Amino acid sequence: MNSQPQVPALIFGPVLPSSGARGIVSVSALGVEAAAGDVSVRASLADVTLREAGFDERGLELTWTSGADRWVVHVLDAEAARALLATPALATTPMAGALVNRKRGTTAGRSLGWSLLIAFVLLPAVLLLLFVLNSNRIAGWIAGRIPIEQEVGIGRQAFEGMRAELTLKDTGAAYEAVKAIGARLTKGSTYTYEFHIAEDKAVNAFALPGGVIVVNTGLIDLTARPEELAGVLAHEVQHVELRHSVRAMVKGLGLRALFAFATGDIGGSLIGEAVVGMTDLKFSRDDESEADRLGLDALIEAGIDPSGMPAFFEKMSRQAGEAPIAFVSSHPASADRDAALRARLRGSATNKTFTPLSTEPWPPR
Repeated sequence: MNSQPQVPALIFGPVLPSSGARGIVSVSALGVEAAAGDVSVRASLADVTLREAGFDERGLELTWTSGADRWVVHVLDAEAARALLATPALATTPMAGALVNRKRGTTAGRSLGWSLLIAFVLLPAVLLLLFVLNSNRIAGWIAGRIPIEQEVGIGRQAFEGMRAELTLKDTGAAYEAVKAIGARLTKGSTYTYEFHIAEDKAVNAFALPGGVIVVNTGLIDLTARPEELAGVLAHEVQHVELRHSVRAMVKGLGLRALFAFATGDIGGSLIGEAVVGMTDLKFSRDDESEADRLGLDALIEAGIDPSGMPAFFEKMSRQAGEAPIAFVSSHPASADRDAALRARLRGSATNKTFTPLSTEPWPPR
């Protein structure tokens, strides 16, 4: 590829991995040329569709078809995207002009956001102190104003970033059990949930913003009946429904994140910080109690015996005293939480009968 500039890109195509392949792309009067390893493909500019890409829409996506094959090129680095957009052959096209005009409006908005940020930093120190003291409430306020679509984007980006480190086992009896129970617990939800099984002996499960829930085989193997697994899933689903992950993420990123979310200037580096270590987020005691309480209610509403939730959490707490358990580490238990959960169970499930989820041998293999 001799055209200039050549910029790094993530390339998707029929002969490349489904997650894309890293390569380079360039634009010239001859058209668009992309290469990843020993794969090289070219398209006429007239056949290329151009649009903004990336979480903050600072990148570019180039798409075209060649016969029955569809090729997609993502240039997600903002500087590289600007360089590519400024290429003479591309800059003169109507679609590039439309993107440039849109980006100018976005840049003006970001400049205003930074002006507001600077003004706020210059406020008296006492106001900053008040800001810090009220961080929980403010983080909740900001999290509540992040659009659902943006929250889903954060969760999917986090999952894609960690997918390579997970050995997914999204087939078989265990996966079907998780998916079936999850469907009952999320019926009517605003979110479209994804459930995944990770082949991992660690006793753990976690929920990402927007409805991605991952359960380790080690946790499933520790359950004595499907109702115990349902208790864990109900708890994780409530973390999503109550947007606990987003709130914890905003708090974890500190003042810089709070300012950025408030002004709408969510840059790529900020999102990168947000998704790194997403599974290590530790929820507050109030968040855990709320997920317990509403998770138990969700089990009853779905017609699932809720006694599996406190039974399994108690089992994990006992085992955590002997060896560290990842789930207990990220979802800290307490005597108060256990007592409150059992009290709610006694009051909520009185005179109710529940059909067992499964009569098959458990745990599933």
